[in-house]
Amino acid sequence: MRVAAVIVAAQAVTAAVLPRQNTPCSFVMFAVGDPNGSIVEDTIGENRIGGGYPQGNYYMKGHVLYDTLNHNCVIDPTSSQFLCTQGASGLADFSLADDGNLMHNTSENFVACPASGPGNDGSWNIFSDALQSTTGCETVTMRTGGFNCTALGRPDTTSSATSSPTATSTAVASTTATAAACPTDLSKGFQFPHLIVPTSSKAPNQSFGNSYEAYITPINTTIYNFDIPASYNGTCSLVFLFPYKTDLDPTTGGYSFSGTEEEVGEHGGIDFALLSGIASASTTYNSTPAVAKDYGKTQIIPGNNYTVATYPCQAGQTVSYSATSVGNVELDYFQDSAPMPIGLYVVPCA
Repeated sequence: MRVAAVIVAAQAVTAAVLPRQNTPCSFVMFAVGDPNGSIVEDTIGENRIGGGYPQGNYYMKGHVLYDTLNHNCVIDPTSSQFLCTQGASGLADFSLADDGNLMHNTSENFVACPASGPGNDGSWNIFSDALQSTTGCETVTMRTGGFNCTALGRPDTTSSATSSPTATSTAVASTTATAAACPTDLSKGFQFPHLIVPTSSKAPNQSFGNSYEAYITPINTTIYNFDIPASYNGTCSLVFLFPYKTDLDPTTGGYSFSGTEEEVGEHGGIDFALLSGIASASTTYNSTPAVAKDYGKTQIIPGNNYTVATYPCQAGQTVSYSATSVGNVELDYFQDSAPMPIGLYVVPCA
């Protein structure tokens, strides 16, 4: 069992969280389809699927996409190829859909074609769906791992995600509306957090900013913000997805979990609650808004999906939820919606 190994004091939290903020809203991408795999970037700025080049890292400002070398990414007007090059010109209207897919000019579809020429390593070049010659090519979508970036340049869409094979066992902690037809996965569309803020009772007045990771320990509470689209005007469900660590993409680093002994022996779990105010990146342990509705304890076991609560959707609003350790349970993880989702999400019910 690991006791607060990641965050035991303010310095430890800062060291764990802040290095991920080197570039604003940084994320990686994965191709979904055939072919599938990580998006890499070669030495001349071509984005590819698979192969031997390093995985690409990207960030977005408004509707402009950059790699972490600060090269702007475009769809080349002549070749329709997706690349990131200093001073490149071409279509640069990028955004992120509600399901986390990268969009170009409001389209989620890209075309992957086998790379050719010297140094071919079996990778696939990526083009927009405007490519004319598509012999031997396949249509793919590109899912981002940058969950907190969807607030930037995201159109008001209701795109649906590809169904995930996560286990479907469900534990209902609290229900305030009919749970019928509420999915326990991301197959019918979803919202993921646009802000994740860890707090620490050991550093109650220190803010740790927006994080890619959630820390839930006896001394750490994590707050999640969701921006609920106006189109979510029916019933919503708050779900927590907790796959086996072996099912996660290794680039996310897996997760650290104290184990089931705290769940059973100490009647532990995670207490989720709706907050009465909206958190920000500067929220601290002491400035956390009061609890408006406590959804109670959810016992979490790897390999399961959990329905925390169902309720009328807060259409067009920003809402904040907190996750607090019960019974010395400890969990820290990298929230990611692809290729195997993990973490807290809001999903619309039928």
